[in-house]
Amino acid sequence: MGSCCSIPEEEPVDPDNPHGKPIQHDPNWEGPVKKRSCTDVVCLLLFLVLLVAWGGVAFLAFQEGDVKKLIHPTDSKGQICGGNGTLKDRPKLLFFDITECLNPAVITLGCPTPQICVEKCPTKTSISPNDIKPFCTSDGECPKYVLKSMDIFGRCIPDIKGSSDEKSDDKTVVTTTDGKELKEKEIKDASRRIMIFMSARNFFENAITDVKETWWMIGVGLILAFLLCMLWIFLMRFFAGILIWTSLIVLFVLFSGGFGYSVYKCDQAYKSEDKDVDKGLLEVNITPDYFFDVLKLKDTWLAFSIISGIFTLIILLIFIALRKRISLAIELINQGAVVVGKHCGSIFWPVVPFVLHLVVFAWFCVIGVLLTTTGVKEYKIVDQENCSASTKGYKVGDECDPENFDNSGCPTMMCTYTYQKNIFGDWKNWFNLFAFLWTMEFVTALGEFVLARTYSKWYWTPPAEKSAWKNCGCRTFSSIGTAFYHLGTLACGSLIIGIIRFIQAILNRVEKTLGKYNNELTKCLLCMCKCCLWCLEKFMRFINRNAYIICAIRSTNFCSSAKQAFSLLMRNPARTLVLNSVVSWLLWLGKLAIVAGIGVLSYFFFAKQIPIPELDGEIPNLTNGWLPTVLIVIGAYYIATSFFSVYSMAVDTLFLCLLEDLERNDGTLEKPYFGPKGLLKIVGKKQQFPDGHESHEMERI
Repeated sequence: MGSCCSIPEEEPVDPDNPHGKPIQHDPNWEGPVKKRSCTDVVCLLLFLVLLVAWGGVAFLAFQEGDVKKLIHPTDSKGQICGGNGTLKDRPKLLFFDITECLNPAVITLGCPTPQICVEKCPTKTSISPNDIKPFCTSDGECPKYVLKSMDIFGRCIPDIKGSSDEKSDDKTVVTTTDGKELKEKEIKDASRRIMIFMSARNFFENAITDVKETWWMIGVGLILAFLLCMLWIFLMRFFAGILIWTSLIVLFVLFSGGFGYSVYKCDQAYKSEDKDVDKGLLEVNITPDYFFDVLKLKDTWLAFSIISGIFTLIILLIFIALRKRISLAIELINQGAVVVGKHCGSIFWPVVPFVLHLVVFAWFCVIGVLLTTTGVKEYKIVDQENCSASTKGYKVGDECDPENFDNSGCPTMMCTYTYQKNIFGDWKNWFNLFAFLWTMEFVTALGEFVLARTYSKWYWTPPAEKSAWKNCGCRTFSSIGTAFYHLGTLACGSLIIGIIRFIQAILNRVEKTLGKYNNELTKCLLCMCKCCLWCLEKFMRFINRNAYIICAIRSTNFCSSAKQAFSLLMRNPARTLVLNSVVSWLLWLGKLAIVAGIGVLSYFFFAKQIPIPELDGEIPNLTNGWLPTVLIVIGAYYIATSFFSVYSMAVDTLFLCLLEDLERNDGTLEKPYFGPKGLLKIVGKKQQFPDGHESHEMERI
């Protein structure tokens, strides 16, 4: 049992072999180590401590948190409207002067006007004391007027109808007892931003309705995506080359067609006399028709033209420049299809980490929601009209006691509550985020290790026994037992990625906080840091993936496995760069072809442009016709990602095993290769026995 990421003593660097000596032939080598010991135990203990601490934070969140604070509005004293006690029958929130709440972010926290819980919203506009009396506070403080309001998420918002007559905006809605005239425009401007919530509510209501009416169609689309992925993987075993080239052609046709269509729509937009097409993306009002309004803009179709044109050019260049490399990579993918076919259970293995990811994400969200309601409440003085810089010793921004606060010298001064905040927020929120990132990466590492162990075991099986290897899912799930020996190694690798992502989250928070200062130097430095962290994350994911493969084979700790994997890859830089990179691109393009095909088919289906007599009248007229298509595309993407991750891991494992096999053996009778003929063919190698006339040529790649 080793400590967390302990590295053996460094060997002197050989000038002729800066990345270490090639692996020597071992006549007793039988593939992945059978007798294993636990690795990186310290890291595993740290991970277990994290889970226990996360449980403690969850306990505090459940003890101190109150979801009602997010669902129900709160008055100026921080009491929940509709809560227990005297406010049980008062579920609505009324603002004394809605014109002071110019920012919707302060509707519930810090709005500089008294807020009171009421039984129901005012049904008419009035300054009559009898009409105002039901809306007074317990200490006798009353609003100067009430406006006819509607209930929006438990808040009383003035019901001011829109009008195309600009003169009506100067109409006086009400004159308060102190002679202040409230214009219709003033009230509409004050509540305009708040009204966005109503549009959002309508949007979500319509979205839910559309999903309810098309849920079975969305389900059929996802099932179709699942079957298409299954069919793709099955056909890859026999027609890998045809499918890869077909996917490239399909993508070229789709993107070139999209480029032509985008150019056509862009030309129409520029010729249009409609002034709305000149708007910027941020100038479009958020309404239920937001998506269609965006599609009318010149900038939208110009962006689509540029993006589709770039992808079309990339695919064309791939056709021209990488034809030979694609042929070699197809052979590697074909062998990946063979090994996946030999382990049919590995196709369904991604379901396990996917479910675990959902559980971890749900746990993180529940704790996060509860923690947002556990802030330390504090009361501070605000002043609506700055009537006095200092009254009775009070100053704006000072802490105050709402029970003993006296504003008789300055009626517009009030003691209202907020939650303590700082640049980094509550430590429990940050701990929740870090635990989430580490655990999610740990689950990902577990999924990769199980597949690496399964496929490496197949590779190091003698060639004579490979043909007798039966399709059995049990071999995949038996690798889970091996993974238990190396949970510490998985915890070590996932910790590194988790720390990098956590630092990225901190930088994003700092960038958001400092953005208001508009400092170009700060922006540049933050951008450079984020770019470096992004590159570091990608590099470490590459290292981790290969380290898990070596660990699955040799039962070494994380740092030793990472060092051995990196050295092995660096001793074969050309093969690593060309074959591995091209294979990754081809798998990504195959996934993109499936998702794009499902998306296009869904779009035309819901647009009723696919003639299916059996479904005449079954496709409803939807408020948001694009929503089912978007849901199907998102679902198809995750389904395809799960399936192709199996292929990607199979290819990476076979490739690393192949490199080690080429160093250990030379294809002679005494040192035969373990790899299958098709895989050896990729690098121009063949078994060379004394009684044969096999050539032993090496193709440069």
